[in-house]
Amino acid sequence: MARPRDRALHLRFLKRRSIGALMGIIILVAIASVVILIALAPTLLDAASLTDQQWSGLSALISVITLAFALGAGVTVLLQISEANDSRNLGIYRDIYEKMMCLEQIEARRFVYQQLPTIPDGDTDARDAAIRAILDGDGEARRNIKEVLNLIDYFGFLVEQDWVTSDDVIGWLSPVVVKVWKKIGPIVEYERSHRPEEPDYYLSAVNLAEKCAVWRDKNHPDRERQIGFTQSRL
Repeated sequence: MARPRDRALHLRFLKRRSIGALMGIIILVAIASVVILIALAPTLLDAASLTDQQWSGLSALISVITLAFALGAGVTVLLQISEANDSRNLGIYRDIYEKMMCLEQIEARRFVYQQLPTIPDGDTDARDAAIRAILDGDGEARRNIKEVLNLIDYFGFLVEQDWVTSDDVIGWLSPVVVKVWKKIGPIVEYERSHRPEEPDYYLSAVNLAEKCAVWRDKNHPDRERQIGFTQSRL
Protein backbone atom coordinates (compact mmCIF):
# COMPACT_ATOMS: atom_id res chain seq x y z
CA MET A 1 0.00 0.00 0.00
CA ALA A 2 1.41 3.38 -1.04
CA ARG A 3 2.23 5.88 1.67
CA PRO A 4 0.30 9.20 1.66
CA ARG A 5 3.32 11.13 0.42
CA ASP A 6 3.90 8.58 -2.35
CA ARG A 7 0.29 9.01 -3.42
CA ALA A 8 0.67 12.79 -3.39
CA LEU A 9 3.75 12.62 -5.59
CA HIS A 10 1.97 10.19 -7.92
CA LEU A 11 -1.04 12.50 -8.23
CA ARG A 12 1.24 15.47 -8.91
CA PHE A 13 2.97 13.48 -11.66
CA LEU A 14 -0.38 12.49 -13.20
CA LYS A 15 -1.55 16.10 -13.10
CA ARG A 16 1.51 17.28 -15.00
CA ARG A 17 1.27 14.40 -17.48
CA SER A 18 -2.41 15.15 -18.08
CA ILE A 19 -1.67 18.81 -18.75
CA GLY A 20 1.14 17.81 -21.09
CA ALA A 21 -1.15 15.38 -22.93
CA LEU A 22 -3.82 18.07 -23.28
CA MET A 23 -1.22 20.48 -24.61
CA GLY A 24 -0.10 17.88 -27.15
CA ILE A 25 -3.66 17.29 -28.35
CA ILE A 26 -4.23 21.02 -28.74
CA ILE A 27 -1.04 21.40 -30.75
CA LEU A 28 -1.98 18.47 -33.00
CA VAL A 29 -5.44 19.95 -33.61
CA ALA A 30 -3.92 23.33 -34.44
CA ILE A 31 -1.37 21.80 -36.82
CA ALA A 32 -4.02 19.63 -38.51
CA SER A 33 -6.29 22.64 -38.94
CA VAL A 34 -3.50 24.72 -40.46
CA VAL A 35 -2.59 21.87 -42.84
CA ILE A 36 -6.22 21.58 -43.94
CA LEU A 37 -6.39 25.34 -44.38
CA ILE A 38 -3.27 25.31 -46.57
CA ALA A 39 -4.65 22.43 -48.63
CA LEU A 40 -7.81 24.41 -49.24
CA ALA A 41 -5.93 27.58 -50.11
CA PRO A 42 -6.45 27.30 -53.90
CA THR A 43 -10.18 26.94 -53.43
CA LEU A 44 -10.30 29.74 -50.90
CA LEU A 45 -8.61 32.10 -53.33
CA ASP A 46 -11.55 31.66 -55.63
CA ALA A 47 -14.04 32.84 -53.04
CA ALA A 48 -16.79 33.39 -55.59
CA SER A 49 -16.97 29.65 -56.29
CA LEU A 50 -17.57 28.70 -52.65
CA THR A 51 -21.00 27.40 -51.75
CA ASP A 52 -22.79 28.32 -48.54
CA GLN A 53 -21.93 24.91 -47.12
CA GLN A 54 -18.23 25.45 -47.90
CA TRP A 55 -18.34 28.90 -46.29
CA SER A 56 -19.85 27.34 -43.17
CA GLY A 57 -17.15 24.66 -43.09
CA LEU A 58 -14.43 27.28 -43.51
CA SER A 59 -15.89 29.36 -40.70
CA ALA A 60 -15.96 26.30 -38.43
CA LEU A 61 -12.36 25.44 -39.33
CA ILE A 62 -11.16 28.95 -38.51
CA SER A 63 -13.06 28.78 -35.20
CA VAL A 64 -11.32 25.49 -34.36
CA ILE A 65 -7.91 26.99 -35.13
CA THR A 66 -8.66 30.05 -33.01
CA LEU A 67 -9.91 27.90 -30.13
CA ALA A 68 -6.86 25.64 -30.33
CA PHE A 69 -4.46 28.55 -30.09
CA ALA A 70 -6.49 30.11 -27.23
CA LEU A 71 -6.51 26.81 -25.32
CA GLY A 72 -2.80 26.39 -25.99
CA ALA A 73 -2.13 29.83 -24.50
CA GLY A 74 -4.30 28.97 -21.50
CA VAL A 75 -2.53 25.67 -20.88
CA THR A 76 0.85 27.40 -21.18
CA VAL A 77 -0.17 29.91 -18.51
CA LEU A 78 -1.46 27.06 -16.33
CA LEU A 79 1.85 25.23 -16.64
CA GLN A 80 3.77 28.39 -15.73
CA ILE A 81 1.58 28.94 -12.66
CA SER A 82 2.03 25.30 -11.62
CA GLU A 83 5.80 25.50 -11.96
CA ALA A 84 5.90 28.81 -10.06
CA ASN A 85 3.82 27.28 -7.26
CA ASP A 86 6.08 24.22 -7.07
CA SER A 87 9.14 26.48 -6.97
CA ARG A 88 7.63 28.53 -4.15
CA ASN A 89 6.74 25.37 -2.21
CA LEU A 90 10.27 24.03 -2.66
CA GLY A 91 11.68 27.28 -1.29
CA ILE A 92 9.43 27.08 1.77
CA TYR A 93 10.24 23.39 2.32
CA ARG A 94 13.94 24.21 2.18
CA ASP A 95 13.43 27.03 4.68
CA ILE A 96 11.56 24.67 7.02
CA TYR A 97 14.29 22.04 6.75
CA GLU A 98 17.09 24.54 7.42
CA LYS A 99 15.31 25.93 10.46
CA MET A 100 14.52 22.45 11.79
CA MET A 101 18.09 21.24 11.33
CA CYS A 102 19.93 24.24 12.78
CA LEU A 103 22.06 23.37 15.83
CA GLU A 104 20.01 25.50 18.24
CA GLN A 105 16.80 23.70 17.32
CA ILE A 106 18.38 20.25 17.50
CA GLU A 107 19.78 20.98 20.96
CA ALA A 108 16.50 22.52 22.14
CA ARG A 109 14.49 19.49 20.98
CA ARG A 110 17.00 17.14 22.60
CA PHE A 111 16.58 18.99 25.88
CA VAL A 112 12.80 18.79 25.61
CA TYR A 113 12.91 15.08 24.79
CA GLN A 114 15.48 14.03 27.39
CA GLN A 115 15.51 16.61 30.20
CA LEU A 116 12.00 18.00 30.40
CA PRO A 117 9.73 15.99 32.70
CA THR A 118 6.52 14.61 31.19
CA ILE A 119 3.55 16.43 32.73
CA PRO A 120 1.25 13.94 34.50
CA ASP A 121 -2.30 13.53 33.25
CA GLY A 122 -5.35 13.51 35.45
CA ASP A 123 -4.89 15.39 38.70
CA THR A 124 -5.01 19.13 37.96
CA ASP A 125 -3.08 20.17 41.08
CA ALA A 126 -0.28 17.72 40.37
CA ARG A 127 -0.13 18.87 36.76
CA ASP A 128 -0.02 22.56 37.66
CA ALA A 129 2.63 21.94 40.32
CA ALA A 130 4.82 20.09 37.80
CA ILE A 131 4.45 22.91 35.29
CA ARG A 132 5.27 25.59 37.87
CA ALA A 133 8.36 23.64 38.91
CA ILE A 134 9.56 23.73 35.30
CA LEU A 135 8.76 27.40 34.70
CA ASP A 136 10.22 28.51 38.05
CA GLY A 137 13.47 26.63 37.47
CA ASP A 138 16.85 28.02 36.47
CA GLY A 139 15.65 29.26 33.08
CA GLU A 140 17.21 26.61 30.85
CA ALA A 141 13.91 24.80 30.47
CA ARG A 142 12.07 28.02 29.56
CA ARG A 143 14.70 28.96 26.98
CA ASN A 144 14.54 25.59 25.24
CA ILE A 145 10.75 25.45 25.36
CA LYS A 146 10.53 28.91 23.80
CA GLU A 147 13.10 27.96 21.16
CA VAL A 148 11.05 24.97 20.04
CA LEU A 149 7.68 26.64 20.48
CA ASN A 150 8.57 29.71 18.43
CA LEU A 151 9.50 27.53 15.47
CA ILE A 152 6.34 25.42 15.69
CA ASP A 153 4.30 28.62 15.84
CA TYR A 154 6.09 29.88 12.71
CA PHE A 155 5.33 26.64 10.85
CA GLY A 156 1.73 26.82 12.00
CA PHE A 157 1.48 30.36 10.65
CA LEU A 158 2.76 29.19 7.25
CA VAL A 159 0.15 26.44 7.12
CA GLU A 160 -2.64 28.85 8.09
CA GLN A 161 -1.71 31.23 5.27
CA ASP A 162 -2.01 28.38 2.75
CA TRP A 163 1.35 29.36 1.25
CA VAL A 164 2.28 25.69 1.05
CA THR A 165 0.44 22.46 0.40
CA SER A 166 -0.83 22.07 3.96
CA ASP A 167 -1.34 18.30 4.02
CA ASP A 168 2.19 17.64 2.73
CA VAL A 169 3.76 19.93 5.33
CA ILE A 170 1.62 18.57 8.17
CA GLY A 171 2.53 15.00 7.26
CA TRP A 172 6.21 15.90 7.09
CA LEU A 173 6.26 17.77 10.41
CA SER A 174 3.85 15.56 12.33
CA PRO A 175 6.40 13.12 13.88
CA VAL A 176 8.42 15.94 15.43
CA VAL A 177 5.48 18.15 16.37
CA VAL A 178 3.46 15.37 18.02
CA LYS A 179 6.46 14.15 19.98
CA VAL A 180 7.46 17.62 21.15
CA TRP A 181 3.87 18.53 21.97
CA LYS A 182 3.60 15.57 24.32
CA LYS A 183 6.10 17.42 26.51
CA ILE A 184 5.30 21.09 25.98
CA GLY A 185 1.61 20.97 25.07
CA PRO A 186 0.36 20.98 28.68
CA ILE A 187 2.72 23.86 29.48
CA VAL A 188 1.40 25.92 26.57
CA GLU A 189 -2.20 25.24 27.60
CA TYR A 190 -1.36 26.22 31.17
CA GLU A 191 0.16 29.50 30.01
CA ARG A 192 -2.81 30.20 27.71
CA SER A 193 -5.24 29.66 30.58
CA HIS A 194 -3.36 32.27 32.63
CA ARG A 195 -3.29 34.85 29.83
CA PRO A 196 -6.94 35.87 29.25
CA GLU A 197 -5.71 39.05 27.62
CA GLU A 198 -3.89 36.97 24.96
CA PRO A 199 -6.40 34.54 23.43
CA ASP A 200 -4.08 34.15 20.44
CA TYR A 201 -1.04 33.22 22.54
CA TYR A 202 0.83 30.65 20.42
CA LEU A 203 -2.48 29.82 18.75
CA SER A 204 -0.80 28.88 15.44
CA ALA A 205 1.36 26.34 17.29
CA VAL A 206 -1.69 24.88 19.05
CA ASN A 207 -3.59 24.57 15.77
CA LEU A 208 -0.63 22.93 14.03
CA ALA A 209 -0.20 20.43 16.86
CA GLU A 210 -3.88 19.49 16.62
CA LYS A 211 -3.66 19.08 12.84
CA CYS A 212 -0.53 16.92 13.14
CA ALA A 213 -2.22 14.66 15.71
CA VAL A 214 -5.27 14.25 13.46
CA TRP A 215 -3.04 13.53 10.45
CA ARG A 216 -1.14 10.79 12.30
CA ASP A 217 -4.34 9.22 13.64
CA LYS A 218 -5.73 9.15 10.10
CA ASN A 219 -2.64 7.93 8.26
CA HIS A 220 -1.03 5.74 10.96
CA PRO A 221 -3.98 4.43 12.99
CA ASP A 222 -2.10 1.27 14.09
CA ARG A 223 0.98 3.03 15.45
CA GLU A 224 2.10 2.66 19.06
CA ARG A 225 0.49 5.57 20.93
CA GLN A 226 2.94 5.59 23.82
CA ILE A 227 5.76 8.00 22.90
CA GLY A 228 9.17 6.93 24.12
CA PHE A 229 11.78 9.41 25.40
CA THR A 230 15.16 7.77 25.98
CA GLN A 231 18.71 9.03 25.60
CA SER A 232 19.61 6.04 23.43
CA ARG A 233 17.40 7.34 20.60
CA LEU A 234 18.55 9.76 17.91
